[in-house]
Amino acid sequence: MPVNYPQIEQSLPAYASKEKGYQDLQIAQQEKLWQMFSDPSLEVEAMREKIARAEALLKSLYCAKPVQEKLLTRSPLPALPPAYTLIAADGSQIAPNRHRPVQFCVLNIGMIKIQRGSGRAPEINVLSTLLDHESLFTPDGHLIGEEDVSLFRDLEERKALLDAAVPQEEPIITLTDGPLDVYENITTRRERKQIQVDVEKIHANLEARGVLSAGYIDKPGSELISRMLSVLQVPDAELRAYDDTKREIRGISDAELLKKLLQPGERSAVFEAVTKGDGKGSLSVHFFYLNVSGGEEPNLARVEFPAWVSEHPRLVDVLHSVIYNEAMVLDAHPYPYALHRAHELAIITMPEHEQVEAMLVRELAQAGVRVGKRSNKDWNKGLTRA
Repeated sequence: MPVNYPQIEQSLPAYASKEKGYQDLQIAQQEKLWQMFSDPSLEVEAMREKIARAEALLKSLYCAKPVQEKLLTRSPLPALPPAYTLIAADGSQIAPNRHRPVQFCVLNIGMIKIQRGSGRAPEINVLSTLLDHESLFTPDGHLIGEEDVSLFRDLEERKALLDAAVPQEEPIITLTDGPLDVYENITTRRERKQIQVDVEKIHANLEARGVLSAGYIDKPGSELISRMLSVLQVPDAELRAYDDTKREIRGISDAELLKKLLQPGERSAVFEAVTKGDGKGSLSVHFFYLNVSGGEEPNLARVEFPAWVSEHPRLVDVLHSVIYNEAMVLDAHPYPYALHRAHELAIITMPEHEQVEAMLVRELAQAGVRVGKRSNKDWNKGLTRA
């Protein structure tokens, strides 16, 4: 049966009224946050020292920290390098499912390598990995979930980028969708920590090659700058007792805050991402916000990169110009074309899912391995889908 539209419609006026009240409150909060952000008395070094003291005192801290540029920095779009290589990777997966005849996991990585200025056509590749059987289960015997599979996929994406990033004279930029680092979950497993170690080694190798690795976050919702400003308001004597859950201004993302500052093509100041406590990352990550809009309506994305890049302003300019121009290829809905193409390559369709499963069932049967059956629940859902 379809959705009961009359029932939904009865709820709409109350929902819209509450949403209007919420937005009015957010507008007032946003103006207050902007006044805090644009306070001329804020000095970068003093802010850095204050956040560092908070890091030393608190078990958990998640916020921004300015690197060296003033908070109201608006960096114009730099010139595009005449030649560079952009390598983007994105992945999809078949997660193990207890309702299927056999449990398995496939990681599919789409990759595109574009050598601007070379005259050569882009190189495309698809890398498919059948996850080891022993990796399918948690220590207590349960099948791994989507979060675990995503971590394995993130690792495979970065392995593929490392293999493709052959040193050359022109700049090399690697690009992934989402945060640059991989993060632990509260239910930490041994594999999670090992994946973080492996990713850290990959980034060390990329740095040794001079490769600029970046993560692109579209429509970012994080409040790193708001959290930073909240910490800065706390007297030193009270820092140890700081509780982020009691933060006065909430729900204002960095993108909402900065959209009145940045014009199309401009980037914000560079910040450090402070991630201490549960869910912490292992990399030292810096970031800036970039207005990838081509018109009047601002469209801010967050660009993350390793801290070492900030030591070379020219390289920050390379990331700035390359990622903006790449996003503007899809100018109606700006998003890096290379990442979009990598995503298209990586998608696993349901027929492909079923074909891989059939291949695996056949091979297991030939090896004398007992194969289970599809659950009745899944079977009947298949009839509904058909």
